[in-house]
Amino acid sequence: MMARNHVATDDKRNEHKMTDRTQIEKVDNETPGQRDELLNRLKASVPEAFSDGKLDVEALQALLGDKVEDGPERFTFTWAGKRDAMAMLQAPSSATLAPDPDNSINFDDAQHVFIEGENLEVLKVLYRSYFGRVKLIYIDPPYNTGNDFIYPDNFADPLDHYLKLTGQRTEEGDDTTSKTETAGRLHSGWLSMMYPRLSLARQLLREDGFVVVSIDDDELPNLIRLMDELFGEENRAAVLVYDRNRKNDAKLFSVGHEYMVVYARNRAWLKENDIILRAPKEGIEEIRDLFEKSRKKHGDDWAKVREDILAFYETYEEDDPRKPLARYRKVDERGPYRDDGNINWPGGGGPRYRISHPVTRKPVKLPTSGWRYPTRRRFLEVCREGRIVFGKDETTVPGVRSNMFDADVQVMHSVTFSYAQTAATQFADIFGGKKTFDNPKSYTDLERLVGYLSEPGDTVLDFFAGGDVPTDVETLKKGGVASPEP
Repeated sequence: MMARNHVATDDKRNEHKMTDRTQIEKVDNETPGQRDELLNRLKASVPEAFSDGKLDVEALQALLGDKVEDGPERFTFTWAGKRDAMAMLQAPSSATLAPDPDNSINFDDAQHVFIEGENLEVLKVLYRSYFGRVKLIYIDPPYNTGNDFIYPDNFADPLDHYLKLTGQRTEEGDDTTSKTETAGRLHSGWLSMMYPRLSLARQLLREDGFVVVSIDDDELPNLIRLMDELFGEENRAAVLVYDRNRKNDAKLFSVGHEYMVVYARNRAWLKENDIILRAPKEGIEEIRDLFEKSRKKHGDDWAKVREDILAFYETYEEDDPRKPLARYRKVDERGPYRDDGNINWPGGGGPRYRISHPVTRKPVKLPTSGWRYPTRRRFLEVCREGRIVFGKDETTVPGVRSNMFDADVQVMHSVTFSYAQTAATQFADIFGGKKTFDNPKSYTDLERLVGYLSEPGDTVLDFFAGGDVPTDVETLKKGGVASPEP
């Protein structure tokens, strides 16, 4: 996120800067504890499950009936340190936010806010004001590199702590076994870091909100299990794959892809409200302009117009998101089109009514699995719309015509070619050739994703926006991203 309105957490250096500004509304000195917040929500939903102000678990189980899982064997997901991670989540925070006008641009009117601070504490501070208000959360958390301290905060899980949690070492530091198991600490520490942050993230989301997490192979399975627990398996929307590069020195396979895991806040709500996601097809407006210019130049000489459009297709790079448009290789007065659409009934066993060829008047060849249109009447309607293309005679199965300019939106694909070198070049161009980030994500990929999952005016949050760039106003004025380490 681009930092414009800069805010620091719990920084007394900023206190003197507030004296000549508008009076700041006084807030509580401590954020609410998550345990109390949960109890309050339960009390509001099921007051009959409370007795003398405390939750009666047996009464709650009676209300839920067979919806409660209490068998001796059931699927659970746990790790060493999970209880401590829950305690981190439930602990209140006494941190505050203080404005930092000197490091901000257009402080009073800026729409974007950059908050500098430990992100778990910041999320707790934002909890009450932004509960249920955020449309999209995107995070690119630190990947698990295998170090003892995988995250530079007070909640890291070093080897010594892991061994004590798992009973392999006493509090006095004596090992209880001659063969200590240490591999699990790496996953445990990462999961303990992610658990409270993702739990808070879920509570900040709107009912129609989404959370997107970038990750690689090392923690993908654990991330999915964790998010299944926090968001619900039924709210998993997709695991997007980004092909980043090819590793020719790989011994077995070239694993050059990363993932973005997408969960909805409430997928059932999206279905009930008939919410679907679509995005404009990239590059269509460019081709529309080219088509109009070429028509002015060549008139109805469609061969010449087609040459201009095919030449433009040749400028696309292999990983260009506009590349699928190059399949529209025929041109007439309605613009670029393709006529090879499948007219078969999906899965087989489709209707097999008679269709006559418009020239020979003989029955055309039937598609293998039957017509894709349920009735002959519907077929003729589509035909009158100009969307059925017949062959030169009845021996050919008709095809379905698709006009580029008629289908200008699409659902996002789950696999994207987004080469790492392209992303590095993009950022080098922005920062005048200077290498600013190591292994940056393509900002065009993120721009496309944010545009797909949110609309103008929505609140979008990134609480892992750390980097190695100094927080300075000059960098921001050039349009860069300036942020401290998380």
